[in-house]
Amino acid sequence: MINQTQGTMNKRLPIKSAVMVEIGTDGSATRTTLYERQRKRRGSKRMRPFEKALRRMAEAQSTAANSYLDRHERSNRKKKNGWVKDLSKNISKSSRKGLKKLKMRWI
Repeated sequence: MINQTQGTMNKRLPIKSAVMVEIGTDGSATRTTLYERQRKRRGSKRMRPFEKALRRMAEAQSTAANSYLDRHERSNRKKKNGWVKDLSKNISKSSRKGLKKLKMRWI
């Protein structure tokens, strides 16, 4: 008969990282990471496609917003009230850039 507590004590612990330490001639130590364990993804398998789509939409919106802000500032520097004159062009170009980042395969 095997003792249950003894079985758990014999389990091997996973290695988190392996580091090589080198000592220089002046006594300083330098560390070099040889191996670092990859962490497992958190979240259920069923939710991953939704997370991926949501992340992709957020990145696309961020890209579009940054693109619009750059265009807005450039138009404002070029002409007086330039941001108003170039509003439709700036919005359409930045939204197109966001859609490219989104990579909408279903449309």
